[in-house]
Amino acid sequence: MKIDKHIEIVGSNNPQLSAMTPSSRQTILDVLRKHYTRVSITIVENVADLEALVAKQPDLVILGMKFVLLDPTLGYEDSPKIWLSAYLDSHDIASTGSDAKAMALQLDKHVAKQAVLDAGLQSSAYFISSINNPSFLHNLTFPLFVKPANRGGSSGIDEQSVVYTDAELQAKITSLHDTYASDVLIEEYLAGREFSVAVIKQSVSGELVAMPIEIRTPADTQGNRFLSSAVKEADLEKVLALDDPLLKAAVGTFAIAAFKALSSRDFGRIDMRLDAQGMPSFIEANLMPGLSNHGYLFRCLNLNAGITYDDMILSIVDVSLQRSLAGSLQATEGINAAPIPSVRV
Repeated sequence: MKIDKHIEIVGSNNPQLSAMTPSSRQTILDVLRKHYTRVSITIVENVADLEALVAKQPDLVILGMKFVLLDPTLGYEDSPKIWLSAYLDSHDIASTGSDAKAMALQLDKHVAKQAVLDAGLQSSAYFISSINNPSFLHNLTFPLFVKPANRGGSSGIDEQSVVYTDAELQAKITSLHDTYASDVLIEEYLAGREFSVAVIKQSVSGELVAMPIEIRTPADTQGNRFLSSAVKEADLEKVLALDDPLLKAAVGTFAIAAFKALSSRDFGRIDMRLDAQGMPSFIEANLMPGLSNHGYLFRCLNLNAGITYDDMILSIVDVSLQRSLAGSLQATEGINAAPIPSVRV
């Protein structure tokens, strides 16, 4: 028997706003239709689309985008935004993943770094060059790593991202300001091994579980290894399970602590590198990771626990529905709800 729930998979046709490709939306649809009575895809591009989504009154929205631009003519940076999770919350509709506050925090990479540092965790020293007030002055130690402060998918990261002189630094900052109209994050470069760690909440126990992978990339002409846009697009990186139990435990513990420092919920990914002493150091978070069957989130779960793609999607839906039901019980009864059994079939 299928579970009597209405689930909407929401995304945008604008690649800059979407965290989910059309093929991923269709694959998720195919998975969920095996288990739930009503599952559909809704494309949201404006407020009218949001209102239409709310009118459907789904039990759960699977978010494949963070926000809608209220005035796209002003551009990604300057347009006022409606965060979907906040909008849906205001209409008592559950959605997957972290709330709008956590999403906004992780979107600005330097703000996320500072939150992690404030929590007593390690992240490399940094400064910001604002698009409105460009700055090249610093007291950091070269080499430095330079990237847009609020772009994902390795956007703006290339062989010029690691800089060794003030002239190289100024050239890269200026290039990013011109190309992305974005603030620029400059941080001391970490040359150690790179990891991406899925953090996912278990629907029954409520426990956060960390599942790390190592990302190995080809060396560039300077011998540096990092996930550039060219490497990512060409799929040149290798994704490996961690065999060292001590290292696996260290990066997993660090990832869960960073996840909590960002007030995250349900699931996400924490990216990190080892510093010169071999200790984990925070790079950035992705609280709306891609849900494709070849993305890093799935590979984390599959390599660590043999979790299938279908089970990953069903688990994400489970934990979101559990949270929604628990919240409803607390609201109606005014007490902490008892643990709710899994709705998985």
